[in-house]
Amino acid sequence: MTDKELKDLVASLAVSSKETDRQIAEISKKMGGISDNMGYHAEQFFQRVFEKKLKFGNVKYDEMVPNLCHRDKNGEIEFDIALINGDSIALIEVKSRIHPDFVNEFAETRVKKFRKFFPHYKNYKVYLGIAGFSFCEEVIHRASQYGIGIIGQKGDSVEVKGKLKAFL
Repeated sequence: MTDKELKDLVASLAVSSKETDRQIAEISKKMGGISDNMGYHAEQFFQRVFEKKLKFGNVKYDEMVPNLCHRDKNGEIEFDIALINGDSIALIEVKSRIHPDFVNEFAETRVKKFRKFFPHYKNYKVYLGIAGFSFCEEVIHRASQYGIGIIGQKGDSVEVKGKLKAFL
């Protein structure tokens, strides 16, 4: 192979590589859109059910607040669903796919942030739930260790599994 042929081959491979990178980026963008749509669908489903049901575990609630959030210069936090009554609040995160490490972060970090950013609930019992359409065994195991309810679809309603524990 001559130097010119080698240079032409390298140039051709570079163009081909750029085109492959562009196609991968385009596919990734489309896949991200699909994932976002699935997450939105899951959130809408569980928010509608809890708005009607107003019950989590054995606790009845007075209201459901979708996307309870706090944002200021000190930080931010958002919960997909908050169920509130006079002495308890249930914070529910909806995920289309749940990584086991999220369970730890939810129970350990997000509850502390909730207490910090929502001081008017300081005397409330806090219950946690993770809602989704499917769960791996590790997520179920970790959630049960913390007392976090696993919420799954059951027909047009939901089913809460696990023994709930109040986070004080």
